[in-house]
Amino acid sequence: MNTFNNIRRNAIIFAALIPLAFQSCGGSGSNTNTTTQTPTANTQQQPAKQHFEIKILNKNPESTGKIGDDYNLDITSDGSVVADSTIIKIDGKKVATLPKGETSFNIATSALRCGRVPVSLQFCLPDGTSEYASQTLMLYSDIIPKKKSYKVLATYPHDVEAYTQGLVYEDGCLYESTGLKRKSSLRKVKIDNGSILQSVNLEDEYFGEGLAMIGDRLMQLTWQSHKGFVYDKKTFQRLSEFNVATEGWGLTALNNDTLILTSGSENLYFLEPNGFSTIKTVQVCDNLGVVQYLNETEMVGGRLLANIYQTDQIAEIDYNTGKVLSYIDLTGILPDNLRSTTTDVLNGIAYDAAGDRLFVTGKNWPKIYLIKIIDAK
Repeated sequence: MNTFNNIRRNAIIFAALIPLAFQSCGGSGSNTNTTTQTPTANTQQQPAKQHFEIKILNKNPESTGKIGDDYNLDITSDGSVVADSTIIKIDGKKVATLPKGETSFNIATSALRCGRVPVSLQFCLPDGTSEYASQTLMLYSDIIPKKKSYKVLATYPHDVEAYTQGLVYEDGCLYESTGLKRKSSLRKVKIDNGSILQSVNLEDEYFGEGLAMIGDRLMQLTWQSHKGFVYDKKTFQRLSEFNVATEGWGLTALNNDTLILTSGSENLYFLEPNGFSTIKTVQVCDNLGVVQYLNETEMVGGRLLANIYQTDQIAEIDYNTGKVLSYIDLTGILPDNLRSTTTDVLNGIAYDAAGDRLFVTGKNWPKIYLIKIIDAK
């Protein structure tokens, strides 16, 4: 796990004073931040004064900040104005309205998710205007991930020219997205003998990445082009294109209504599968910090499995909270005598839900492995 730990990024807690979408503070009419005036040629608009500041401190000073910790939220004022009420939102949800004069609140985190959780306040002022303040809590997981290993049940041939980026199983076949510019493709492969039943190449400028299937559609990402492609599963005809705001690494179908995209960071992006707009983002953490380099993914038994790039580790993730439940160590699965100068890293997870079978492979690997996940010794 040393390689894995060395590439982890330190997380931070940061604060900013920003206007956010809140409800009206009461009464009719639209909600405004501050009174403004239209500047003329001889005047400059001055920034509105902020009368309130907030501070959020962990009640357990020994903790690095984990789900389950309680935090004190304290409000200070310059004394020139008193808010009629203060609306508090945590992770976009209203949790409390403090009455006039109340300046503290206990934040319980046991029901929150991992990662960067925004805490936002709206101060409703006597003149009908509002001020806003926010901080972000960085919450790590409250559980220590289990250590798991594997048992190889069977091996199948794999094209060593396939730089595997995405893998999906259906009816005895693997749908595979391969990468590298001028070599990227979408393939349908017979798993038993490795024969390529169907294939279409991407244009030379694209670097193929993650792959997901919903119904009769296949959705393929590209790496740095901020673009993906939708294909007819039977004909491989390209039906449409879509844009993504991040790099494309992994893609999997959570269900018929939601995709999960990874970008090489700690983020899971939940996408709507028609317009491909982002529904929400969840950060993945273990008890030590954020877990980056999430790559190819697959849903297995209600949990998300994700390759951690440049390692032999697969993270088992609770996708709702972002908690890493276990690390599956696949060290040694491809023996040295099958490696060559072109052999690259572990990448590629496919699950046969009907047969409860899990397949893994890697970039330019000669084999696909059917494995069983077991507890580490």
